[in-house]
Amino acid sequence: MSVTKNPIHYGWHIVWSSTLCLFSCLGLGRFALGMLLPAMGESLGLNYAQMGLISTSNFTGYLLAVLGCSLLTSRLGHRLVIFMAMLLIGGSMILIGRAEVFAVILVLYFLTGIGSGCANVPTMALVSSWFSQQSRGKATGFVVIGSGFAILLAGKLIPFLNERGGAEGWRLGWITLGVIVLLAGLICFLSQRKSPQ
Repeated sequence: MSVTKNPIHYGWHIVWSSTLCLFSCLGLGRFALGMLLPAMGESLGLNYAQMGLISTSNFTGYLLAVLGCSLLTSRLGHRLVIFMAMLLIGGSMILIGRAEVFAVILVLYFLTGIGSGCANVPTMALVSSWFSQQSRGKATGFVVIGSGFAILLAGKLIPFLNERGGAEGWRLGWITLGVIVLLAGLICFLSQRKSPQ
């Protein structure tokens, strides 16, 4: 009996799941802030300095994660680090949607930044390990468009949720995006593999 081989190289499954990862960790976790911040700031009475600090806290968390996640990845592996990072992103975003105090939001969005860094860097490394040098550029090119898709989604979804939720619509936005990230994290965990071997 002949065995039919899968015509699709499994690396391309790594690519689409990694695209989904960047869609979540960068597109929703970082770049959607610009759509969420104005309504949140108005609702909570935040000034421009406070709103700027929220963005800075996220970048600080991201930078620290980028600098330190290689050690974590070497101990736990790409797949598990990516999954835990996306749980951190989604969970912290949902909690921001329930937060009432500036300091709490500052800490939570710092954690979102850590999650974004810890998901982004191992994802790009994982994709590279699945492709030869000739195909690596094409594969990573497909992956990085994920954040662009997220910006398009946020541009349509957040105004819709703000309209539906009124003054508190920004909360619905954070929670909805957080749930999307959690679902994406589960999909990535189920579909990603450490290496071709």
